Amino acid sequence: MNKLLILLLSFSVYAKDEFTIPQTLVDQVDSGNAEVAYFIASTFFEGSEKFASNYDKGLKWLKKAAQMGYAHAMEKLAIEFENESKFEEALSWYMKAANLGMGSVLDQIALYHYFGRAGLKKDCHVAYDWFEKAEQKEVEVAYNNHAWFLATSKSERCRNPEKALKVISNLMAIFNDDDLIPWHIWDTKAAVLASVSDFGAAITLQQWLIDEMKKVDEDAKPSYYERLNLYKQRKPWIE
Repeated sequence: MNKLLILLLSFSVYAKDEFTIPQTLVDQVDSGNAEVAYFIASTFFEGSEKFASNYDKGLKWLKKAAQMGYAHAMEKLAIEFENESKFEEALSWYMKAANLGMGSVLDQIALYHYFGRAGLKKDCHVAYDWFEKAEQKEVEVAYNNHAWFLATSKSERCRNPEKALKVISNLMAIFNDDDLIPWHIWDTKAAVLASVSDFGAAITLQQWLIDEMKKVDEDAKPSYYERLNLYKQRKPWIE
C-alpha cells in the first residue's frame, strides 16, 4: 500500500484543493481490487497538506470497498453508520465482516446483544458468547468488556465474579509489560477484585491507578474516584 500512496501522490491532479483520483487506481478498482477502493476512501477521509478531506466522497468509496467484500471497509462502514445512529445497517455490516473472519467486529456484535441495539433482545449470555469468540482471536477490548460486565452488571443473572477474574487474568497475560496496560484495564481489574470481595487489593490497585495518572498529568475520571470510595466501604461497583 505504500507504493500505492507514492503513486497516488505522484499522479494526483490538484485544482482548488480538490483531489482527482489517478486513472491507474480507478482501473485497479474496476478490475476488482477492493483494497485500492478502501485506500481511496481513506485518502478522501483523511486529506493531506495538499488537498482537503471530503467525507461524502470518502463514504462513497468506502461503501464501494465494502460491497466488493473488503472486511476492513465493512467494519469502517459499520462505524460510520453507528455515528449516524443507523444501528441496523451497522450491525449488518459488522456481521458481514465477522463472516469473513474479522475478529475486531466480534466485540461490537457482543455489545449489540448486551445493550439490545438494532432491534435485538437484550441478552448478556448471547453477548458473552460473542465476547468469547473475540477472545479466541485475542481481541483485547473483548476481554475487558467481558470481565467488566461479568463483574459489574446490574442484573444478577449476568454477573459471575469468579469468571470475571479468569477473564481479566487472561487479558493481563497477553501483555508482556505492565507499563503497556491501558488505564481502563487496570480500572476493570480493580472492579473485578471488588466483585470477588477482595476489597483490600481493589483499593490498593484503584489508588495506585489514580496516583499513576497524576504522575503523567492526566486527570482520572470522576468514576475512578467514585469506585475507590465505594471499595473503601467494602462494596463492589454495580452499573
